[in-house]
Amino acid sequence: MLNLTLHQIEIGDWAAFVEESRTRLGGADNPALMPSHYLNVTLPKIGGYGLTVQRDGQASGYGYLFPRQMDGDVPVYTLRYHPLPGATRVDPDTLTRQTAILLPGEASVVFYDPDAAHSYPTSHRLICDLDFGRPSASEAADARSIQQVVWNNPPEALYPADMYSAEFRLGTGLVARCAGQTAAFLFGMTKFGGVDLPLLWQEQLRHRVRLESQTMGVLPAFRGRHIAFLLKKIQAEEAGEKGIDIINWTADPLQFPNAALNYTRLGAFVYQFHPALYAFHNELNQVAASRFSLTWLPGSSRVQERLSGRYTAARLDLAEQPGIVRVNSGPTATNFNVQSATIAFEIPPDWTALQQQDICLARRWRETTDRLFASYLGIGHGQYIITDAATEGPRRFLVGQRVTENLLESLL
Repeated sequence: MLNLTLHQIEIGDWAAFVEESRTRLGGADNPALMPSHYLNVTLPKIGGYGLTVQRDGQASGYGYLFPRQMDGDVPVYTLRYHPLPGATRVDPDTLTRQTAILLPGEASVVFYDPDAAHSYPTSHRLICDLDFGRPSASEAADARSIQQVVWNNPPEALYPADMYSAEFRLGTGLVARCAGQTAAFLFGMTKFGGVDLPLLWQEQLRHRVRLESQTMGVLPAFRGRHIAFLLKKIQAEEAGEKGIDIINWTADPLQFPNAALNYTRLGAFVYQFHPALYAFHNELNQVAASRFSLTWLPGSSRVQERLSGRYTAARLDLAEQPGIVRVNSGPTATNFNVQSATIAFEIPPDWTALQQQDICLARRWRETTDRLFASYLGIGHGQYIITDAATEGPRRFLVGQRVTENLLESLL
């Protein structure tokens, strides 16, 4: 007799469930587990759940429910199930049927065993000497290795390679190949719902199913070849084919190269800020891991123009824009009372290097900009949306526009 307990972040036991399940399933020694920072923060954000499976009063396994697709009006979830060592086998059909009953409303559940044999149908799209597409099993393993190279992450912070399989069905699962080597990867998850949108957007966008673009990494030897831009372009095209109008992802507000790509080249924008979103520390995150949540509307004219190559992606030069008011000068001088139509947040010229060279100064930058972003960003009256990146000599800035109906219309 099975006894199932469904966990969701609204109940309040989510962090305890994640800690217990990962610990009992082997933690860092189990490469099939999702990272704890992902389970704690992102899985509930995309509409996922946790599951404790008991038999005769004893835990026999744990599951994580991932949004998979909509079947008409019925949400379908993938149940990624991990039995405890020595536990009696659970019948998949019984487990998915009973799990579906626990979910709110009508729902369907697909069983997924991360330790089973899986299929990896590859795809290929040649752009110059680069080859983009869905990865093979070995290339999926390469993507896991690239995570370690780029972020110097410990094993427990790496994503499992099997999630690229056809059976798990990622929302986005791409690699870039060059001269027989896996050079980069990008993956994202299907997302049910999300934060509220302005009424204008709700009326014109399909927003029940979205895409949460989770992680992208490019090996250092292949940077400067526009691989990140091309991966995102292909992701946008695939999203359009699936009928997805909204793509979200998180980014460190202080990484200027990412800002230049995200806002200037891709046409994404930001009105959501999350201070100290993740608890981890790694090579690129020596201080509190605050994050922006970006919104990308791949079908909008703003984005389509940028992806087409017709748009000249020149960064703003603040020396030529005297009307843009700065809300800070470095990590100390701040102004929380600006009412200008366009504002600029100064950020460090090289955030990665600063964290390595002066951790105290890096903390001051983070604390100052955290307070500014929390004060100014949003979609309400008098708030601001970050839409661009800018420079002035060696200094670096993010540019925000005050929310108006005209701005909301132009972004859509």
